[in-house]
This record gives sequence, structure tokens and C-alpha cells, in this order.
Amino acid sequence: MRKGRSNASSSHDDYSLPRAKILRGRKNFSRLFQRDACVIRETRVDLRFQIVDNTSFGCQMGFIVKKSLGKATKRNRMRRLLKEAYRHHQHKLTGVLNELQVTLHGAFMAKSVGVSYEDVEQDVVMLIEHLCNKDPISGDSKS
Repeated sequence: MRKGRSNASSSHDDYSLPRAKILRGRKNFSRLFQRDACVIRETRVDLRFQIVDNTSFGCQMGFIVKKSLGKATKRNRMRRLLKEAYRHHQHKLTGVLNELQVTLHGAFMAKSVGVSYEDVEQDVVMLIEHLCNKDPISGDSKS
């Protein structure tokens, strides 16, 4: 028997981040670092993304914190903060992607560790809003 969730919840009420929505695999990540991938920058977090030819719509997002930023405990905390901020605001992005019927693979990349959740959340929200208003999703231009 399952605890907690009912099957009748709408997408706007569901703030979960299942493993299926997290970007995994070497090939997917290497695709994000090719020349045709787009990058949006904020002060503490960057977003790399690419529109993928896929039959399903929506997005898969990865969370990257470089080893050079500090010890594993600080990097893991930063990764958790990125995931949490994205989890709370992912509905803004998935709604736009479903309307446009495109699949997006992306990764939030931390520039530093030891920042507050509010700062990380502010950058993630700005990146998501910028991505929703950006032309590459609709296929007009690149940054």
C-alpha cells in the first residue's frame, strides 16, 4: 500500500521530482557541453540546455557542482539546494514545454558553494523565467 500520494493530484499541485525527470547518463551530459548547447548565466548558477528531438514532451534536468568548489559535503549541500529550488518552480517550465511540444535537457551548474537557499532559489527562478521567455525554445534564435 502506498503512503501519502493520491493518483488524482493535478500537475500544478505535484511538486515532486521523480528520478525520471532527472537527467542521467554520460551521453546526455556530454551533449550539453557541445557547441550547439545554449547557456544562460546568473550570479551564482548557470543553466546549460538543449532542445532534444524526442517523442515525449517535458524536460529532464541535471544538477552539477564541480569538484574544485570544495569538499563533498559542501558540494552535496549545494546540489540539494539546486534540486529543491528547481522542484518548487519546475511547473513554470514544464507547462511552457508541453504547450510547445518540445523536450528539453538541461543542467543547473553551481558557481560557488556556501550560499543561502534564498540566493539559489532566486537565481533558479530567474533562469527558469528567462528560459520560458527565450526564443531558442520556440526555435527562433540562439544565445
